[in-house]
Amino acid sequence: MRRYRLTVLLVAVVLCGTLLVSCHKKEELGTDPVGPDRSLPYQYPNWMAMIDDGKYLSEITIPGTHDCGADLHTSEQGTESKYTICQDFRLSNQLLMGVRWFDVRLCLDDGGGLSVHHDKYYLHKSFTDLLTAATDFLNNNPTEVVVFMIKQEWSVASDHDFQQAVMHIIWSWPDWQSRFYLDTLRVPKIGEVRGKIVLVRQYGNALGVGNAGLPFAWDDNTTGGYFTNGGVNIYVQDHYAIYTVPYATKNNEIMDCVRKANADTDPQRFYLNFTSGEEVPKHYLQTTAANINHVIDEWMCTPEIFRKCGIIMVNFAGGSDDGEIGNGFVQTIINCNNLQNKIGTQTWQHWNLDVSTYRNGDPIPTVIDPTVWDTLKTGAYCYYDNDQGQNGEGNGMLYGKLYNWYAVHDPRGLAPAGWHVPSDAEWTELVNYLGGAGVAGGKLKETGHWNSPNTGATDEVGFHARPGGYFYDTFGAKGAEGFWWSATDSGPSFATNWEMRWYDASIESYDEQKNWGLSVRCVKD
Repeated sequence: MRRYRLTVLLVAVVLCGTLLVSCHKKEELGTDPVGPDRSLPYQYPNWMAMIDDGKYLSEITIPGTHDCGADLHTSEQGTESKYTICQDFRLSNQLLMGVRWFDVRLCLDDGGGLSVHHDKYYLHKSFTDLLTAATDFLNNNPTEVVVFMIKQEWSVASDHDFQQAVMHIIWSWPDWQSRFYLDTLRVPKIGEVRGKIVLVRQYGNALGVGNAGLPFAWDDNTTGGYFTNGGVNIYVQDHYAIYTVPYATKNNEIMDCVRKANADTDPQRFYLNFTSGEEVPKHYLQTTAANINHVIDEWMCTPEIFRKCGIIMVNFAGGSDDGEIGNGFVQTIINCNNLQNKIGTQTWQHWNLDVSTYRNGDPIPTVIDPTVWDTLKTGAYCYYDNDQGQNGEGNGMLYGKLYNWYAVHDPRGLAPAGWHVPSDAEWTELVNYLGGAGVAGGKLKETGHWNSPNTGATDEVGFHARPGGYFYDTFGAKGAEGFWWSATDSGPSFATNWEMRWYDASIESYDEQKNWGLSVRCVKD
């Protein structure tokens, strides 16, 4: 359904001197026969706050949604839903989950309005509805950036008429000059566009205006290629007609695009990577996503490989209501960014440490034999249950590695350049800033991943503390407790660590044996 075009031109009418093409009779947003969205599996409304202002928009890893308006609960597709629905969550909830790049498909109505379509199917919402949802979100989350990548769908108006309709709505928007980023040639830095909607257009600048939005164009059904549009450089993988190839072919094309993005030293080249595809008439859209999403999700959790991954466009972001598609893909994409968070006067890394080399490049040994581990007096790491991530749970992306304290103390440096493992005093400063040991744990704990009842968890400062457990004679406490080393030596065999638990909101300091394997979180120099 994705790009199959109308084979017969629709009847053209001239209205107010502008050629418009009818795509359907304008309808109001109807009732919601499918019911409300289910509860969100996670929320990342402010994750871009941890991105450095000086980074280009093209430098960071961004989750996107293909056909963002084709959601299950507001599109009223009924029996057609298996052919048209690409998302289970509506736009406002996609935003709360952390999606920031949106594939927007608009049909130019015979009345001059712009309605949201997937192929021939009207999705019972308008361009104005989408802009309202994005604006409301940005009002509440001004650190974030929203990208609307707009193309014409189902109507066959000229670029001039379609662009005129898009820009008429934008130029009529309250405070549009401060709300939208419309530069035609220059890739913005994050600091320039916080709180704004960035316009990316898949149509020509027929009006010849300087504030038309960034141009994106690429070959239809491309398996991967470089394209230049008026000075804007992009690489696109958008192989949607996958009914003639096995899923493995599409998955390999997605992976190849991620590898290229990660290796590219040009900070101003966009990488646009569609995980969506069709097997018409063999499979429904959800079935295709069920065979792709989890493969790429687990592959991207491979430790330490991918940080700059481009824009990854997803069907069924946040999973499917029936559970056929897992919900963690968007979270994985966000986690690829090397995020940091200002808490008081300190800046903390957003995730637990997951490096396998010291700062000078020397490898840190991996040790999985508990007998060997217990006798070590030198640095080592392991993963919980020695799981490197194939099941999507015990991997570095979710919990990081478990290090002994000898790795923390190694003079070659465990933390990346510009960072260090915090001292006991620095942990104490964090805890005091958050109101003391009795409540600070709750403010640091993530609302997911912990065992129930996860008492007091609010994650209000975006620390995302997760219960990574420990390793000594055996592995233990994952899901129940989290332990983080400090850099403070407390005796020949002991060093200080900080602990949070699932059953209360506290965080406590203890002395632990140096050959225990615990998590590490870094603070900025």
